[in-house]
Amino acid sequence: MSVTFQVQQAFNFPSDSYAIVFNTSGNGVTPLPETLNNNYAGYSMAIIVGGSNGSVTAQAFYYYRPASTAQLPVLYPIGATPQQLILMPNSNGLGTEFTVTFSRTLASFNVSGSSPTPTTSATSSSSPSPSPTGSGVGVGTNWNFNLFVVSGSVVQGESAGALTILDSLGSGGPTDTSYTSPTLDTATPFDITVQVLAGNHPSIPDALAGGILANQP
Repeated sequence: MSVTFQVQQAFNFPSDSYAIVFNTSGNGVTPLPETLNNNYAGYSMAIIVGGSNGSVTAQAFYYYRPASTAQLPVLYPIGATPQQLILMPNSNGLGTEFTVTFSRTLASFNVSGSSPTPTTSATSSSSPSPSPTGSGVGVGTNWNFNLFVVSGSVVQGESAGALTILDSLGSGGPTDTSYTSPTLDTATPFDITVQVLAGNHPSIPDALAGGILANQP
């Protein structure tokens, strides 16, 4: 699958990151930015692009949910190989879009037998212990998604709550509660273009413009 992420004027990699969040469970829930109100419903996996000093990278993360519902999900890196996750950082030559191509098998990652302790700072370098292990999990055929501009960068094992969402595809921008993503049938080829809905979006150069999602079963 490939995802092209488009912003209005220019990316701000030194300060912001860009998240493609998928709900791979098949339950039809769109991941929305008001996470403290919806308890991260629909958050299964994210591909997050960010970096600074001329180095931009893409990383895949799994939303690990601790046994205690009082704890926020923890972002664990899936550990994609270079063949499984490919980033084209300036796919239109204008500095307003990047494209990631990835293997859908990344969605089968699961943390098992671990008890992580999330960090609280987006600049922390500490890592949880023990390390997660990968195992196959049930992944639905129909996926849902959202695109987010987030403040700062992502650290392995940090709480998902450490990420401040600045913009989303929905009309409410960072506080949207109503956006419904197209259903992505991963068993069929598709090429879908989405545009940000007019509404409450920030006045920043990297406010969302839209995206393109394409699939090859």
